[in-house]
Amino acid sequence: MNYVIKEMKTRYFAGIEFIGGIKVDSDDYNKIPNLWTDFKKLYLKDIPDKVVPNNFIGLEMYRFDFMESRTLDYFALVEINNLYEPKDEEIITKKLPKGRYISFTISHDELNSEVEKVYQFIKEKRINVHLGFDVKEYLVNENYDFEGAKLLLTFKLED
Repeated sequence: MNYVIKEMKTRYFAGIEFIGGIKVDSDDYNKIPNLWTDFKKLYLKDIPDKVVPNNFIGLEMYRFDFMESRTLDYFALVEINNLYEPKDEEIITKKLPKGRYISFTISHDELNSEVEKVYQFIKEKRINVHLGFDVKEYLVNENYDFEGAKLLLTFKLED
């Protein structure tokens, strides 16, 4: 499995949340494309100080009760240069801490099965990643409206 390890600076993001969270064993994942459509059509223009070109991520944060609830929080985000206090209460901001990250290149077409393969690889190889969140980084040079697009599945490494 192909991956790279890189040092990342602190990064800031703004966007919207999938309200109520994603139930892992449901069809909620099928609703994520609509969240992205809403984000880009309704909210993106109002987010100031975006990094150019725009860097988009899907951030999945695992709730403290994930094993019982099987629910995670999902955010559609764009990278910004600095944190700010949003005027629109639907816009949230997030900070990804600096540190070492491991990124796997995966197929967007088979996203769920590819993610499962990466998690299995991490477990088998005993790679010490922070289990509180993972990041799907959408690549600027890919077109996600067509088959064959790639993205990065990224985890923060624990020391």
